[in-house]
Amino acid sequence: MIDIIMKSTIDFYKSLYAKVTSEKNNIEALFNVQTKVIEMMDDNDSSLVEVLDIINLQYEQVFNEGVCTILLANRDEEFLYIGSAPNLPVEYCEYIDEFLNNSNGINEGKSSYLKQSFVVSNIAEDPHWSDCKDKALEHGFKAWRSTPVFDHVQNLLGVFSILYPYHNSPDEQEIQFMDHAVKLISLVIQHFHAKEKINFLRFHDELTGLPNRKLFQEKVNIAINLFKKTHGKMIGVLYFDLNQFKLINDTLGHTIGDSLLIGVAQRLKACIREKDIVSRQGADEFSLLIDFVSKQEVTIVANRIHNILAKSFCIEGHEIFVTPSIGISLYPIDGKSGNELLRKADVARNQAKKVGSTTYQFYEAKWDERTNERLLIENELRKALDKQEFQLQYQPIIDLATSKITGVEALIRWYHPKLGIIPPDRFIPIAEETGLIVSIGEWVLRTACYKMKYWQESGYLLSTISVNISIRQFYQPNFISEMEQILKETGITPRCLTIEITESMTMDVEKATTILTSLKGLGVNISIDDFGTGYSSLSYLKKFPIDYLKIDRSFIKDIDKSKDDENIATTILLMGQNLGLNVIAEGVETSEQLGILRHHNCNEAQGYLFSKPISDEELQVLVEKLSV
Repeated sequence: MIDIIMKSTIDFYKSLYAKVTSEKNNIEALFNVQTKVIEMMDDNDSSLVEVLDIINLQYEQVFNEGVCTILLANRDEEFLYIGSAPNLPVEYCEYIDEFLNNSNGINEGKSSYLKQSFVVSNIAEDPHWSDCKDKALEHGFKAWRSTPVFDHVQNLLGVFSILYPYHNSPDEQEIQFMDHAVKLISLVIQHFHAKEKINFLRFHDELTGLPNRKLFQEKVNIAINLFKKTHGKMIGVLYFDLNQFKLINDTLGHTIGDSLLIGVAQRLKACIREKDIVSRQGADEFSLLIDFVSKQEVTIVANRIHNILAKSFCIEGHEIFVTPSIGISLYPIDGKSGNELLRKADVARNQAKKVGSTTYQFYEAKWDERTNERLLIENELRKALDKQEFQLQYQPIIDLATSKITGVEALIRWYHPKLGIIPPDRFIPIAEETGLIVSIGEWVLRTACYKMKYWQESGYLLSTISVNISIRQFYQPNFISEMEQILKETGITPRCLTIEITESMTMDVEKATTILTSLKGLGVNISIDDFGTGYSSLSYLKKFPIDYLKIDRSFIKDIDKSKDDENIATTILLMGQNLGLNVIAEGVETSEQLGILRHHNCNEAQGYLFSKPISDEELQVLVEKLSV
């Protein structure tokens, strides 16, 4: 009896020792796999599949002859595919791939199904395996366990499963090991997803997903090297931006601007050949790399871009139209490197923008001089305010009924000590682009108000002084408070100041109405400048608290020669009169134009027929002359 008890005790301790030893070995194995996985994740040469293979192989040692498989879900959780199954028979892998491909994606029901854990101790009898048990049994698999793998916000990353060659129900320790495996797999997949995203963003634009400037330059250089080796097709670089994009951003907001850029990128990708490369260079600037045989092919591509972007974009209830300005450079004619081709295509783009918003331009060497000149002007412009190089001139506004001066428009002039007189059309666009227009505009407004106050005190018989406001200035958060401060500081009577805005500044009707109403509350007059060239409609016009409409000079220029221009001008006049507004004609240069405007009862006019923009001293002489 004692021998029996002793033998039983010895067997028990042997069993316990074996179990403890097994647990110890398993824990060591798990520690080792974790260490190995961390090392591999730090190694930039290791792939996701290689790391998952190591996990599967190590856990197969723990799960007593079990064969481990990791299925991966795509980013949208639409389908699964085998990510790692190093010891699963090739034929069975092919069967699983076919089964997954035929499952038509992870629909809502199946997604819910896959996000559960399953334990099947007997495949032959389990209803979940009714459609595919034969193939599993054929390969000797009798039991199965699976657990979904989630990320930190419960998105499905994949499924970890084990197939056993015997009937099996996991014990508590095996469940713990399974949980450990799933956490490790989740960590690994998230690590590689993050790494993949970082690598993608190094060479791609985050907003549109297009190649960025760095990748585009590499692609251009690769194409150049290929040309040198094969003397094949020539290379073209098209560089373009979206006209009026800044206006859209400023008026409708950056969210809509971003949506527009995404829409543009999608259209561009849809209209190019598979081998062409389209990239976003930054902001609203894009570039395209193509190969070609004749220059006509490049022209066709440029026209295709114009046509594809000509259709309106409907974004959050706004119908938006954009046009590109396209510059083109060619290899080997215009440059020897990707950087040089991009730069020269950009120079051509700037020229296209000057010529017109629906054109493209091939690079010409003479334009480089203009680019250098622009850079010089920008640098000097940044110092012009501090150096007091700006002055104001004034163009009289004439009452057509009395022929007397009723007001003036303040116009900025730049007198540079070395470059001489720099006309507004050379520096105002640069000031707009750089944001310098805000501080320049504030200077113009303050200076004009001080001058009007001086004239009032000196007995000048002028009703108003008009000041143009830029879109950047208009939408500055502190614009109204700044205006109020200038009125208070200069002491000008508010009704003697007229603020001129363009139609295009009122695209965001709600925001524009709020600002204009606040301006009107300060007591100033409001004028819509260049009317007829922008976006306003009658319904919007009625909402705005405006006092004046200024007919754009483009309609006045041929009013005595073109019946269409006369009809347009007449329509604006009638509309203004019906709305109770004063209508001012800009750019009047001939007595014939003046006669037609008087015939149609235009209220006021300005232009070279009466006076060019003049200094305040010259204005005093003219006021006295016209007062006689």
